[in-house]
Amino acid sequence: MINVTDYRAMAAEHHRLAGMCRSPESREQHLRLEQELRALAEREEVLQGTRAPRMRAIRRSSNSAGRVLGWGTVQRR
Repeated sequence: MINVTDYRAMAAEHHRLAGMCRSPESREQHLRLEQELRALAEREEVLQGTRAPRMRAIRRSSNSAGRVLGWGTVQRR
């Protein structure tokens, strides 16, 4: 069974892969998968009782500016 550490490791790998992508579509796909895996890790922590639930920050994507804002991502200009 996958645990919190596994979800976080997979999220980190998708973040790394997003940084290597040249295609904006591929980069966005990896960043989306990273966010989904981080959300699964947070839910798993709440279910296990190792962490209290918290409000998540709003993540916005601005394709025209070529940057993604959110936790653990890089802001590009």
